[in-house]
Amino acid sequence: MIEYDSFSAWLAMYNSPILTDISLFIDMFIYPLLFIFLLYLFFIKKDKKRALVIGVTYIILILIIPALKFAFSEERPCSAPWKISCPTDNALPSGHTAAAAVFVIAYLTTPAFPFALLTYVIVSLSRIYLGVHVFKDILAGTVIAFSVFLIVERLCRKKLGAYFKKSDKK
Repeated sequence: MIEYDSFSAWLAMYNSPILTDISLFIDMFIYPLLFIFLLYLFFIKKDKKRALVIGVTYIILILIIPALKFAFSEERPCSAPWKISCPTDNALPSGHTAAAAVFVIAYLTTPAFPFALLTYVIVSLSRIYLGVHVFKDILAGTVIAFSVFLIVERLCRKKLGAYFKKSDKK
């Protein structure tokens, strides 16, 4: 049974052609855009340490998000079928939100944080707006992404300590 919070129900029922187009664009292209940004970080910005941690985090998320969706077996709300066809997988946690949340924590103490946070908010709200997630799915995706990122960063610092110390001085 799907538990609707009032905010998710209200946002999914709201209908705006421009918001629908933006949300559908995000639905289709967020993963390729984040991958391109990761390549930019690695090859152009030369922020290899951050790109490594983000990349490893994404690989782990690609593996665990579907497993968690299967384990939790939370049905999608599909409360706005006029906006998007209902995805066939389960809802909890939101993979799109998890992908965007990685950049929030990766850029927490940098000048890029406001952009990362804005991207995360837009992606998260678009999932609710399209009616394919409720707030708890968004929250779960965020918590999982933050947790995996922090674990990966700690392990990378531990295993690649000299590399991280050298790149921290730049």
